[in-house]
Amino acid sequence: MLQYPFLSLLSRSAPRYKSRCTGFGHYRSTYTGMARTIGPGGGLSNSYSAFEHPLFFVFEESRPMASSSRSGNHLKGIGITAGGVVILSPDGLITSLVDADIRTSLFWRGLLLGIAMTAFLLVRYRGDLRQITGLLRQGPQLAVAVLFAASSVGWVTAITLTSVANTLFIVACAPLFAAIFARIFLGELVPARTVLTILISIAAMGMIFAEGLGRGDLAGNLAAIATALIWAGMVVILSHAQIEDPGPAMALSGYLVAALALIVAPTIAIAALDALWLALLGFVVLPISFFMIMLGPRHLPAPEVSLIMLLEAVLGPIWAWWFISQTPSPLSLIGGTVIIGTLAIHFAIALRMARA
Repeated sequence: MLQYPFLSLLSRSAPRYKSRCTGFGHYRSTYTGMARTIGPGGGLSNSYSAFEHPLFFVFEESRPMASSSRSGNHLKGIGITAGGVVILSPDGLITSLVDADIRTSLFWRGLLLGIAMTAFLLVRYRGDLRQITGLLRQGPQLAVAVLFAASSVGWVTAITLTSVANTLFIVACAPLFAAIFARIFLGELVPARTVLTILISIAAMGMIFAEGLGRGDLAGNLAAIATALIWAGMVVILSHAQIEDPGPAMALSGYLVAALALIVAPTIAIAALDALWLALLGFVVLPISFFMIMLGPRHLPAPEVSLIMLLEAVLGPIWAWWFISQTPSPLSLIGGTVIIGTLAIHFAIALRMARA
């Protein structure tokens, strides 16, 4: 359980328990997370801690309690993920204000993200480097770190080699890939409404970027497809592994990106104004937004997390219009309205079914 109130709010994922039978009629359980127990007097009580308590049953059981908890935390998952996307949405605007070479920009983005997350982890774990490195030795943490770094490099490569319109449209297919991966590797059933929402959202994305289609080259388009596949895979891993703290993976991914960019960057020198924008990205926008987004899969199915990520493509043009007077085209406004409306209907239905 996380140690600080705000992080504790974000951390309560599907509780799990292990149990063993200690004799006929005597059942001892060790719970971690929110649990409802039967006390000696027969009354019910709720708690959120790790404990052992004698219960009286005649069977033995050991299973995760993910499904019921995930239904109860559905609204929390939507709020956390959507909040992260809103914070991330100015990323495109701020990046466009940086005049440095894209490889130099990528180096500083990765390095500052790594530093910010390292500082956060040192405070949270009270300087216990052994505990932090221990988390990084877990398979899911390493997988997320590598995939997050790869998706960052793929995104920048696609933006560099093809049009922004092509990149965003292709990456918008990530929800479809996430749904397919979740079905194949996790056996998750994808509701028909989610599939329909994915298809409508992708069609709307095509409307938003219709004017820019056809200007990209093959290498850039392939990089965008790879980015969508990588991001979808990362979201599925986060959903399956129920990672309590994605901070170590984020820190490592930042350093991986910085190391790779350092090899190919012509220089790491930047102007003072560029340093300001990159600091805003590396210390504020990227760590906070992606930390929240990576917590989302603990409460939501992977396809729904990817669906919420589509909001970035809607909010991004609004930031550009507000600050640098880039007026969205009529198709962009129509497509954005379709995406927001479709997502609102999808989650309204999901919440109603979860409460039923």
